Amino acid sequence: MRQARGLVPYAAVAGLIVGATVITLVVTTLSPTATAPAATTPTPTVTATVAARPTTDLSASGRLAYWRTEANGDYVLWLANADNSRRRSVAKADAQTVARTKWSVDGAAVAYVESGVRLVAVRVDGGTTTYTLAPDLRSDGYRIVDHRFSPSGGRIAVTVQRQTGSQSDVYVSGPGNGWTRLTTTEDVLAADWISEEELLVQTTGGIVGRLRAAGRDQLRPLTGMNAATPIIGDDGRVYFLAGRVSGFAGAQETLVFAASASVWSTTIDGEDLRREQSLDPDSFRLDGQWPGGFLLHRGTNPAQVAFSKGIVELPTNAGLIERLSVSADRHFAIGLAGGNLVRVDITSAGAPGSAVVLLGSVTQGDAWFPHAAALARITPSKADVPTARFVFALGGHLWTMGSDGVPSLLRAGNQNSQTLRRFSTIAVPQWSPSGDRILTVESLAPGASAFQLIAVTIDRAGQVKRYSAPSSIGRLPTWSPDGAQISLVALPAADGDPVVLSSDLSILLIEAASSTTKATIPGREAYWTKAGVLVLSNGSWRVGDRARDAQSIEVWSGTQKRELTTVAKLTADPRAQWPSPTASRGVTQTSVLTASPDGGHFAVHITLLDQTSSVRTFAVVRARDGNASAIVAGDTVNDEAWASAGRFVGYTLGS
Repeated sequence: MRQARGLVPYAAVAGLIVGATVITLVVTTLSPTATAPAATTPTPTVTATVAARPTTDLSASGRLAYWRTEANGDYVLWLANADNSRRRSVAKADAQTVARTKWSVDGAAVAYVESGVRLVAVRVDGGTTTYTLAPDLRSDGYRIVDHRFSPSGGRIAVTVQRQTGSQSDVYVSGPGNGWTRLTTTEDVLAADWISEEELLVQTTGGIVGRLRAAGRDQLRPLTGMNAATPIIGDDGRVYFLAGRVSGFAGAQETLVFAASASVWSTTIDGEDLRREQSLDPDSFRLDGQWPGGFLLHRGTNPAQVAFSKGIVELPTNAGLIERLSVSADRHFAIGLAGGNLVRVDITSAGAPGSAVVLLGSVTQGDAWFPHAAALARITPSKADVPTARFVFALGGHLWTMGSDGVPSLLRAGNQNSQTLRRFSTIAVPQWSPSGDRILTVESLAPGASAFQLIAVTIDRAGQVKRYSAPSSIGRLPTWSPDGAQISLVALPAADGDPVVLSSDLSILLIEAASSTTKATIPGREAYWTKAGVLVLSNGSWRVGDRARDAQSIEVWSGTQKRELTTVAKLTADPRAQWPSPTASRGVTQTSVLTASPDGGHFAVHITLLDQTSSVRTFAVVRARDGNASAIVAGDTVNDEAWASAGRFVGYTLGS
């Protein structure tokens, strides 16, 4: 696949996360009450008060926020300087209902979640704004689990999780305006804001990107890597984890991890990608920066860890540290350790000292320090950008991208039963010869039918045509050279059902416009070329080994066929390193037939799995004589892509 302006468009799919789902909402603080218009989906309501930007005598170099139960039983929110001087109470609440107390980016307000359904923003002068989820959302089990202030503190992005079900949405509100839905992908979690109009987000499918707080599905991936937990660093770069991304959908929040990961960084426009630091094989979440390194959480463990050229042992003398905030001068950090608010001094080499307890018997503690770095940007040269249009899979969705290097969502995973997350080896979508549509596969329907694939075409405007008959097909339909028809393999059951291997299959040639079957050919796989339809024959069924014998590759033109080569001929080639015919007893499979557009060459995979070993062979074959021009034995070959002209094939090589 190609790399274009910092975006690596490869198929990055992740395991399907079942359980809690997420909604991201963007709301405006310190504004008149917003009235939500009628909508087909539940929207939150906003109760706001109008006030000027607050003034305060709190220090501009560091501030604390924490809750304490006082002698009279009141549960009180206190604000103070970083040394706990000039403290004052600003709110009272029920201790059992408060969660997620955090400072705004500018240190002018603190917000907390109450009973999971209300967000309360308290300014340093005591002014309060309350946001309450609509009754429909509350009755459907939605809860606020995270919130992020915009740089000015004038807007808040809120991540709302549904405890059961699979619906999630993104909304934005402005002064005096109603709610506008931003995303329809059902998997977005809010992260740091970039500006007043754009924020970083991550998805449960491994996308890290920028989301505009206007329009619909204006999500731009920053990288094609499988990524999680983006933050804006002190140098204005975006830092994130890249590795094996997975999610944990707990009752309180959805967490996204990356295992066997490294910390990477990029500019805010997705350029200048850098690998910063490798981590342990465990699953991590990136929280922030530590002098010379990073602060993270390991899996669902509440204790925070630090990395700086290796693990940094954070002090435990005052309890396990759950969350640290490093001062602007990087000389110390303040955080919560159990029920203690603690200070940890940091040496010039980044080594922490012992934890000093500032105050005990506190909960929901957070520290604020000013961090004002200009966002790192690069304007790349346009000279090397091809005048081409791309289609690729990323994070469980289909995307397109033009020569401007800006991706746009074409088909969201929630619109096709999460096909790309459910199947790990879906073929690359194919452009029609005229470039006006793509051909791909997706699940027939939710539930049990989700494992049955059907052919789908999608035009550039996102209009979808589904070919529901036959109701289960192979994973690689192809276009005819003129784009008027498609070829597909009809299956008697879902692709992985054992009955498929034991059945003789048929290839259907279907008129794309009318869905009418124009011809039927016996065979197990097909690839349409200018020379005709290349077909992998059924051969004969070998019951004992769950394999098929006597298979050949044929080319069909109308009702006429010609044999090009046999599987036996390919496995007999010494380069294939195939065992002798008497020893090759086991599960044998010939699959993934592809070809050059002119039909002059084709490629096929042949695998053998017996009781003692496995053999993998990838053969590139000349059609004119049936001889293999290249064989890759032992390694894993994926992502074959033939040049539009000439005799070149590209692929991804593994081991």
